[in-house]
Amino acid sequence: MKAHIFLLVALLSACSPLTAQLPDGADYLTNVEGYLIENIGIASFGGQVFCSYEVLDTKQEAIKADVYVWALCEEYYLVDNSLETGTGSSLPVALHMQKSGNEYRLQSYEVPKDGMGYGPSVQAIFSTLAIERMCEGDPDCYNGRAERLELENEQKAEEYYGLK
Repeated sequence: MKAHIFLLVALLSACSPLTAQLPDGADYLTNVEGYLIENIGIASFGGQVFCSYEVLDTKQEAIKADVYVWALCEEYYLVDNSLETGTGSSLPVALHMQKSGNEYRLQSYEVPKDGMGYGPSVQAIFSTLAIERMCEGDPDCYNGRAERLELENEQKAEEYYGLK
């Protein structure tokens, strides 16, 4: 019985977002959403892109930090005052940051390769914990995260377009 409870707790924690603070207390997520919109989002239908994300893991060194997130970027636009979804992408992203004073500035990002290169590139780019938290092989965890991020994007779009 104890093993089942431990497994349940481990599975639930693997699907939970992490905090937005590095161990030294510095906030590193202030510009992540805008960075994802600019670098990951695509607006093929002339709409507005919104990105939401969950932190999978962080790795901090003296002057730099890597933040591993699962991002969902979606385009929204209006048709007859009704919100429509355009282009979207859902993927893991490694954000590479440089420390400047008490702030972390986004320097670059990496995403996995497509097709046959996906698995090997995930292994090369992401931490072991981030890979575990990607929910590979766990449809409930994966779909739950997708639903949370999609709802967050939809709420942002409704507010942006004045539908709320």
